[in-house]
Amino acid sequence: MVAPSISSEHVSSVADHFGFREIPFGVAPDPRFFYDHPVYLEGLDALAEGIEAKKGFMLVTGEVGTGKTILLRKLMHHLETTVRFVYVSSTSHLTAHGLIERISQCLDLSGRDKTRLEMIQELNSYLLQQVSDGRTVALLVDEAQKLSDEVLESLGDLSNLETDEQKLLQIALVGQPEVIAKLTKSSLRRIKQRIAIHHQINALSSISEAEDYIRHRLEIASYQGPDIFNKEALEAIWCYSGGTPRLINIICDNALAAAYRAGKRKISAYLIMKVAGNLLLERGINDWRNGSSRNGFSKGKPAPVRINSKIAAIGENVRTTSRPADTQPMELPAEEPVLAAQSMVKEPTVSALVFEQMERAATEAIGPMAKHIVVDQIAALGESRETFPQTRLNELIQRVSEEIFNETMRANFQSTMARQIGARKIIHPL
Repeated sequence: MVAPSISSEHVSSVADHFGFREIPFGVAPDPRFFYDHPVYLEGLDALAEGIEAKKGFMLVTGEVGTGKTILLRKLMHHLETTVRFVYVSSTSHLTAHGLIERISQCLDLSGRDKTRLEMIQELNSYLLQQVSDGRTVALLVDEAQKLSDEVLESLGDLSNLETDEQKLLQIALVGQPEVIAKLTKSSLRRIKQRIAIHHQINALSSISEAEDYIRHRLEIASYQGPDIFNKEALEAIWCYSGGTPRLINIICDNALAAAYRAGKRKISAYLIMKVAGNLLLERGINDWRNGSSRNGFSKGKPAPVRINSKIAAIGENVRTTSRPADTQPMELPAEEPVLAAQSMVKEPTVSALVFEQMERAATEAIGPMAKHIVVDQIAALGESRETFPQTRLNELIQRVSEEIFNETMRANFQSTMARQIGARKIIHPL
């Protein structure tokens, strides 16, 4: 699926609206935005040391979106004066012959119309000349989990290019954890045994780290204004991203675009929830039930986030309206008549216990954003929680229902509310 194109005029408008020099949350692996968190700095130092010490084979693994590619870009920038890099982004269709051809092309060698053996011999001569000139050549293979066994075996052949003192070609395999499973095969054991360095990259492990990451990218974009994301919004970003940098970028980028279209310069947790919903991001309900903080968000590492693979690269043009297209009006029974004498004195109001039950039922369907949604919908009706009239309760339930994207969960929420409220004789039960 091709990501929707974003016009330069729109990008400029969003940047101008917030006062950015450039868009801070792009998904391109720009090394200027490299986040100097210890786990990334350790990975950078390990790779740099391995290449400079000519250790031969290195391995970096990490889940999707954790920042492996931007680490490689930073490495290339960091050692550009002393190392000649060959960067290859793997595909499942890459062959052993195709790999040698790519390397030859990147090094300006004449690999056309030559056999694989001839190309390797030419590469060996080139590498010897580079060593004589005091330069190092490093091959960076990104998305290594996509490599076939044949290509991995050919990398083992390339690692055999050496002198008595050193390896001629430094090879760094970078990929998702599946590459480790590949290397456990008996046919690939010679490669596994040659790995001198293995560094694992993980997602950010706390809300504070996610907040620092967001602040870092805003600073690189030269933003010097007041906080854009309030505390609840930052916690919501943490919840829906699972601490994965790529997802943080996607959520923040879409939230900025939505705020620009609405003419706002502040981003709330409610807006983050709507953006995350449209990106089909989900959270595990067990994580909301157990070990939650005072705001309803887990302070520990969040449950894994699931994202539809078809929208992993989606851009700013994601629709930000949250009402499901198939939402049908909720059919709750009419309110129980109130005695005339009572209504003349004061309209009955909804008790705090009912709101607590509503928040619990909504949390089952939406997650930790439920409390914020209920508060926002009460305000949207021009009412307050303390004096909310019973006559508008059905309307409030309907509005909260429209924020639940899953049809089954929406029906469960409505049924729960009808049952709970009916039991308290505020409205007739179904």
